[in-house]
Amino acid sequence: MENKLLKYLECNKKYVINLISKLIEIPTINPPGENYEKIVDFLESECRKLKLVTRKYVTPKSVLDKYGVNGGSKRISLVADLNAGCKKILHINSHYDVVPASDNWKTDPFKAIVKGGRVYGRGSEDMKGNIASVLFALKALKDCGMNPKINIELSFTPDEEIGGRTGLGYLVEKGLVKADYAMSEGYSGHYISIGNKGVLWAEIEVIGKSAHGSMPHKGVNSFERMSMLVNELEKLKNKILKRKTRHNMREAISKSPSLVMGGFLEGGVKVNIVPGITKFSIDRRLIPEENISAAKKEIEAIIRKFNARYKDSKVNIRFVSQENPAISKKDSAFFKIASKAVKIITGKYANFSVMPGATDMRYFMQKGIPSIGYSASGGEKWHSDNEFVYIKSLVSTAKVYALIISQLS
Repeated sequence: MENKLLKYLECNKKYVINLISKLIEIPTINPPGENYEKIVDFLESECRKLKLVTRKYVTPKSVLDKYGVNGGSKRISLVADLNAGCKKILHINSHYDVVPASDNWKTDPFKAIVKGGRVYGRGSEDMKGNIASVLFALKALKDCGMNPKINIELSFTPDEEIGGRTGLGYLVEKGLVKADYAMSEGYSGHYISIGNKGVLWAEIEVIGKSAHGSMPHKGVNSFERMSMLVNELEKLKNKILKRKTRHNMREAISKSPSLVMGGFLEGGVKVNIVPGITKFSIDRRLIPEENISAAKKEIEAIIRKFNARYKDSKVNIRFVSQENPAISKKDSAFFKIASKAVKIITGKYANFSVMPGATDMRYFMQKGIPSIGYSASGGEKWHSDNEFVYIKSLVSTAKVYALIISQLS
């Protein structure tokens, strides 16, 4: 039956190409969160064709307000169940929102282009390709007459691109989805992700004193003070780079924490004015051995000393997002089945690794549910211009999912 399943997936790739093309052409851009109702209606129709039982959940306004989510569509999550009459559940999550596209695309980012073994379009790799591959896997199992030995629960959720708390995070917190095992986006090829680094985002405000550009001595240049503060934070950056995680990472350089400044930068109003206020951001990524509380204290200590040294300026900090590192609970049977599926398709046993970036799988991991990430790939150029996914990867990813679904019990 395994050979029949794999042959079916190889011979029916038009299904997955057609499906991803339709998904790309629904522009679910976030922010602000567009066309969510439209894509949920489309996905519900596709799930019902596969005889899945569907239900919808709308994230309440109180939750949206809590996390500062404003504008756009209602935050709708679709859950689809395949009840195989079993005791355990494999939950497979996909987010349907995509990041905005710049003007640098060679083609219309929301018109799927199939060319050279690739499908181009915003969201093709992150992560509408995975949605198509998962549904393709379930269609193959159905058409080949293979009944899973585990209940399957799919979720299609919004807002992963802005943190996921108003999407999958809400469903998990409220107990609206259940899982004994969970899967979602992650690495590809023979790599499987089993966790992610923590995330700490901060906005720094440096307040000086405005003055005429011809008389700078009458002001305090917030930009110059900011550059002095950045030098102090660089010392912290060099310090944390010496730390290494004991967990496996795909690239050796990712074994260390990171600190990026200036992703957001704002200040000044006119060339002949001494800038009175300058703002910039910090993106701090934590290895699993670190925690948010300690990372905050390190940054706050530098700012405290800086303020004590320079009394004529003031530095304020606001932490805007924080997530501790997440590592999956190990489940030998689940991991072994996933590794074997990858070996059958790629020729190599799985390399289980922690990702530098965060995914919505952390919401299951934080509940102690064994969770892995595996994705269709376009060279891992997520969020880039001219994003694409390899058709070969769409098919091979569907094969991996199909094998795991058919063998997990």
